[in-house]
Amino acid sequence: MDFKPPRAPEPDAGPSRFGESQFGPSRFGGHGTSGVWLEEGRPDAQGRVTGLYRPGTGEGTVTGLTMVRTPTLPPPSPAPKPQADKPTGPRALSLPGGRRGVLLFHGLSSTPLELQFLARGLHRAGYSVRVAVIEGYSHGLPSPTPSGHRQWADAAVAEFDRMRSQHDSLAVGGLCIGALLSLHVAGTRPKAVSHVLALSTTLHYDGWAAPRSRWLLPLARMMPAFGKLAVTEREPFGLKDERLRAWIAAQMRESGGSDAGAASLRVKDLLEAQNLMRRVRPELKSIVAPTLLLHAREDDCASPRSAFEVASSVRSERVHCLVLNDCYHMISIDREKARVLAEMKDFLQGGSQASAATESGAAPINSTHGTRSLEHARL
Repeated sequence: MDFKPPRAPEPDAGPSRFGESQFGPSRFGGHGTSGVWLEEGRPDAQGRVTGLYRPGTGEGTVTGLTMVRTPTLPPPSPAPKPQADKPTGPRALSLPGGRRGVLLFHGLSSTPLELQFLARGLHRAGYSVRVAVIEGYSHGLPSPTPSGHRQWADAAVAEFDRMRSQHDSLAVGGLCIGALLSLHVAGTRPKAVSHVLALSTTLHYDGWAAPRSRWLLPLARMMPAFGKLAVTEREPFGLKDERLRAWIAAQMRESGGSDAGAASLRVKDLLEAQNLMRRVRPELKSIVAPTLLLHAREDDCASPRSAFEVASSVRSERVHCLVLNDCYHMISIDREKARVLAEMKDFLQGGSQASAATESGAAPINSTHGTRSLEHARL
């Protein structure tokens, strides 16, 4: 009888196409002939797969086996970069500068863009300038709560109070209805305002291109449903410059807004603007700060009558009213914007145009409150 030594145990099988296993196929039979691994199901949380091993020739019966796989994980994705929240509407234009400040208010349903040229020019002259935005008043910045002229006026005063605490002196100004907000601030804080810069002041909608439908605004007060309607802006958009006018028209068609304001105005907002006019008129007599009034002779929205009314009502020692010849309502971006900026800087620096007014045929206005100059183009 031949004696055969026991067969040496085979080493554990290493990696194979089935993954990592503690047992190689040789463990299931004595001949070392590879069988077939039959997978069943998907890996569990630990990476285990349960299935059957069908041995090769002479290896015996089908055997159950649990295979432990090394899970293949996808490469980690890079961490997302933090993204700043995109603004949901226009932002205030703040230009820090010297200790003297200028706070400006844009027109109704517009944005700081319409005052950007003037703001940057004043900033280059050494002033800290801010063009404020107000919820429910600025285009693209709705208010979460009901908003009207009272809220606009309160927000304007709050803007002034915050900025005044950071500067030695602070002037206020604005365009169109924004001019009314600046006059309201000057009437509410008469001793704190250093200067008033009122551009295209609108106390009356009586410009040569004002829509005839403005006479129907009182009916909207009696029929609230009309307040939801909107009045579409039309040419000339307050602009005498024809190339700029065409550009603004294209902006309005594409986005519903432009550097000159929104493409349409809600009747509700126009009614609130009229309410603000009524509120500001009695406040004019409280204004004592030096007051500059710039207005276009051919203003298509509001005639110079509004500027003259302010000039004759304020109690300021120094009032300068200038009527421009080569622009329409949007004097901050139209043909004479450079002269508007020059007049604003000169007035803030204490310059007087009285002599120039006399040389150009202007009519000086004498008042018990002081000397006033009214320069115009022979209206």
